[in-house]
Amino acid sequence: METRPAVSCFCLTYGRPRLLEEAIHSFLRQDYAGPKEMIVLNDYADQVLELDHPEVQVINLAKRFRTLGEKMNAAVALASHDLLFTWDDDDIYLPHRLSFSVAAFDSRKGFFNAASAWVWNAGSLSGPAQNRFHAASCWSRALFDAIGGYAAAGSAADAMFEQRLAAAFPGATAHFAVTPEEIYYVYRWHGTGSYHLSAKGQARSGQNRGYPEVAAAVELQAQRGEIPLGRVVLQPCWQHDYAQLVADRLVAQRTADATTKGGNSIKQ
Repeated sequence: METRPAVSCFCLTYGRPRLLEEAIHSFLRQDYAGPKEMIVLNDYADQVLELDHPEVQVINLAKRFRTLGEKMNAAVALASHDLLFTWDDDDIYLPHRLSFSVAAFDSRKGFFNAASAWVWNAGSLSGPAQNRFHAASCWSRALFDAIGGYAAAGSAADAMFEQRLAAAFPGATAHFAVTPEEIYYVYRWHGTGSYHLSAKGQARSGQNRGYPEVAAAVELQAQRGEIPLGRVVLQPCWQHDYAQLVADRLVAQRTADATTKGGNSIKQ
């Protein structure tokens, strides 16, 4: 009998429960047959998030972490298993993410990420595009421990993590080539109605870039009444059927490719 490893997905969140509901729904729709859990770590004191599900643990803290990197390390420490998946609260993961990644994971390498992703921008799906996003990766706890986890940094914490992995284990972070049908990650940019950490603090240097700006953006939304405060009972769902949107795009691309090939053969 095939043994499927237990996996932990860790999701950091701050002041955007509606997007988080989509991320959790992405987890709950996974077709992976092995043991799995999702750790949701919330350190926005003005929201207490609640969800009753045996595979999802929501942890609320009344004090914000000093840096994003330290928050990521805390989430990893709370995870029960040794194969760890990053799970951003504002992106979408298609149902085959865990099963595909586990099947392709090389334990000798200890790190996996696909080379391609879909991109959602202002309500429009495009791609395949080059995947440069840490949020689509998974890796072993042994690798994480070997480099001491994430640095105490802001928006650069994920890039620094992979740079340190690459330095300690040459070739480990090379991305895995995938077909369009195998792409499992939808990176979202404009159109979510929330902040984007990588776009914050660009005019300011320093290791914690973007982190204070996120707090300011969330506070402004709270003052405007744009986000719920206090007890928030999460109701996981997708705002769009992303799996169907991707399927439709794949069909459209195959049709376009067939038309192009047909036109070329006629010209010949």
